[in-house]
Amino acid sequence: MHISIAKVKLKKQYLLAFSYLLSGFITVLVYLTGGTNKVYPNLMYIPITIAASTSGKRHGLLHGVISGLLLGPFMPLDVALNTPQDPLNWIVRVITYLMVALVIGFFSDYYRRELERNIKRDKEIFEAQMATIYSLVKLAESRDDDTGAHIERVVIFTRLLAENLRKRPNFQKQITEDYIDKLSKASSLHDVGKVAIPDSILLKPGKLTPEEFAIMKTHTVKGANTLLGVWKKYPDNKFLELGISIARHHHERWNGTGYPDGLAGEEIPLAARIMTLVDVYDAVRSKRVYKEPIPHKEAVEIIKEGRGTIFDPEIVDVFMGIEDQFEKTYEKYSTKAPEQES
Repeated sequence: MHISIAKVKLKKQYLLAFSYLLSGFITVLVYLTGGTNKVYPNLMYIPITIAASTSGKRHGLLHGVISGLLLGPFMPLDVALNTPQDPLNWIVRVITYLMVALVIGFFSDYYRRELERNIKRDKEIFEAQMATIYSLVKLAESRDDDTGAHIERVVIFTRLLAENLRKRPNFQKQITEDYIDKLSKASSLHDVGKVAIPDSILLKPGKLTPEEFAIMKTHTVKGANTLLGVWKKYPDNKFLELGISIARHHHERWNGTGYPDGLAGEEIPLAARIMTLVDVYDAVRSKRVYKEPIPHKEAVEIIKEGRGTIFDPEIVDVFMGIEDQFEKTYEKYSTKAPEQES
């Protein structure tokens, strides 16, 4: 957001500078074509309009005054005959310039304020909706996570994996800095659908029955549909797009045996392929009501064994190069990590 605002301000400055340069060019043109008795002074409305419409009433009026002076008392009516202008003519011209700048600048400022109010209102609505979603995420985590730091770890793991994956030629175009930022934040939404799963299933200490597992698997679709409802109001929001992909597809498998859609290979969105590895690593390392945690080395072996079947092989290769950083991160954000086997 801050980067976009800075770019807009920079463009406005460029346009304002261009309008002054254009005024100077028109002044020279008026002089070289014989003076203000030709049609060319009317061209001065162009830079005045640019300044007033892009930078507002204040800059428009200032530009009107400067333009009026440029074509004012020191600009001859006829250069060849050195005939001066009638003072009334250039005064009227300045007043006309100012009136044009005032009207355009007024409406420009008005619509700019309206736009800012609408953006602020939409931002507040969006933030309120996201706060609700995050509350659901935390609620789901509090029901299913004994360590209490699953979301924090997942965000860090996702960023760590994406940053290193970006170094690979195959991913450099897709994984930008903006993508990494949105992906890491969206990763926290992966299990938002678990709020719709009954406690009797979510917190069951034993193995789920086929019927219970079928219900458990619906958390992917329910989570994606929850986010989709928000995305329909903000269809340009890339953060929500990634969140939907992650929530729906983070249980897909590279060999096509996952759920809910049975996608395989690169059919699975990249965000979900990254999330799959991150989620599995954190899940096997964490204590749950139905299982005990395992040490880092065993978790790494599980990831290695899943290369090309569960996980994207290239993502596994990147993980193997930074697995020690995963271990340090897990230990930092968990007080219940099992001791490493000697």
